[in-house]
Amino acid sequence: MTNEIVTNFNRSLGNGANMGKAFADAIDHVIAERDTTVIVKLINTAQKKKDSHAERAIKTTFAAIFDGAKVNKTKSGISIKIKDATLSNSAVATLKQLVADAVSMRGTNWAKAFKSDSDDANDLDYIKQANSLIKRGYNPLTLIAALQEAAKQAA
Repeated sequence: MTNEIVTNFNRSLGNGANMGKAFADAIDHVIAERDTTVIVKLINTAQKKKDSHAERAIKTTFAAIFDGAKVNKTKSGISIKIKDATLSNSAVATLKQLVADAVSMRGTNWAKAFKSDSDDANDLDYIKQANSLIKRGYNPLTLIAALQEAAKQAA
């Protein structure tokens, strides 16, 4: 069954609607069998084709459906663990509706449907930005004073 899903997904990489249908079949398999190998194979297929858009769509959709799934790097690639993950029935229903409506997995409607709230919250990593400024030679005390002044002006 998994080889058939991977083959269908590989053939449909040029057609976002068919790609979504194959992905939905893969999700059904993961839910029924608790085996994420098929998702890893889909990601590997997208990587081999150098299709970063498809890879991103797979990862974000899977993350929305299995909240808390862990992706681990291995010697041979990656593995996905869903032992402690929570299955989102609403995300599964959204996936089924998108597939029924023949929405492209490559389109903005698909991306919007599975966009997480944390995507917006993680736009800025302040510690990373501060470290970058310090590495470029900025004085940390002067940065603190500048941030405090800016906060006063913003208030």
